[in-house]
Amino acid sequence: MSERPFMQLYVSDFVGDTLQLSTEQIGAYMLILMAMWNAGGRLPDDDAKLARVARLSLKRWRAISADLLTFFEREAGEIGHKRLTKELHKALVKSEARAAAGARGGAATALKTKAHAAPNAGVLPRHSPDSRNQNEKASAFSPENAEAFSAHGEQAAALSREKAEPLSRAGKTASALPGKKPGWVRPKTHADAANAIIEEIRSHDRSRTAAGDEGAGRDVLMLPAIRPD
Repeated sequence: MSERPFMQLYVSDFVGDTLQLSTEQIGAYMLILMAMWNAGGRLPDDDAKLARVARLSLKRWRAISADLLTFFEREAGEIGHKRLTKELHKALVKSEARAAAGARGGAATALKTKAHAAPNAGVLPRHSPDSRNQNEKASAFSPENAEAFSAHGEQAAALSREKAEPLSRAGKTASALPGKKPGWVRPKTHADAANAIIEEIRSHDRSRTAAGDEGAGRDVLMLPAIRPD
């Protein structure tokens, strides 16, 4: 099957040139033009072969071929068409130009890829953050690091014990001393507050008793939680 592009048809020129042809002749003419395009611009000047191309019997082809063959050039046992040959040449030039441009583009891309790959050939691949973290975690649990961490842990534990021993001795000494530390004041409780009130009332009663008040001392006895001394 031909790889040539579509065959251009100049409709106005075709209609104007074929006004004298019948519908049957126009159909045969178009079939011969298309076969000639696919064949590279030339067909055998042979009635039997041209009849098969036009899909006519040999008798019918010979009956209508005289008018059709006036559109073709007959030379060296072949027929050609001047307008078709011109358009075919233009199509081939365009096709070759596209192929050459594609080849140049492919070569340029290959050179760019090669030039880009050459400077990076000696560069070691960089690890992503995830792979670095995984490598660091793996190295952290290596036997060497495990031994170092163990030694560090023992040093930290010894330091903690040295700091804790003075505090422990101080606590034992404080608990062994009789009484309280100098300046220690017991926090006030509800009972302390009640006793302070009672003492204030008793002091007031003593003042009243000294003044000859017969009702002195009764205020304290009225408190339900207080008994007379």
